[in-house]
Amino acid sequence: MFSRVLLCSDGSEQSLKAAGAAAEIANRFASHITALHVFQVPVAPVAAVGAVGLDSAMLEPPNEGVQEAVVRRTTAALESVGAAYTVRREIGFSPAEVILRVANEEQTELIVLGSHGAGAVERFLLGSISDRIAHHAHCAVLIVK
Repeated sequence: MFSRVLLCSDGSEQSLKAAGAAAEIANRFASHITALHVFQVPVAPVAAVGAVGLDSAMLEPPNEGVQEAVVRRTTAALESVGAAYTVRREIGFSPAEVILRVANEEQTELIVLGSHGAGAVERFLLGSISDRIAHHAHCAVLIVK
């Protein structure tokens, strides 16, 4: 039924619950999971593009150690139940747009993500990523509370 599952994880408790749900689905349907980690470029520099004194260091990708910690937490949850997976890392200004692009590229049949992630401020400013995915995805979406 779902041969290709895209798990979206930011390392938060909600996304780890989503990883568990994705793993159950993968085991039941012999699916392959792509564990996607989208690391967001800070929002503040976007508003300041063209402003005098914009520091290019502000546009650098997140710290490699932080990225690695997020990947480790998620893969540990998948490995604990023996799910087949690959890891994909992306960096972008809009996690929802990156998720939707990757879902199309991977020909995903199901996107699994938590109802909210680690960034309450970003959610307030930009809206819910899970809400955007649910409204714009080309495939089924499972939002785990």
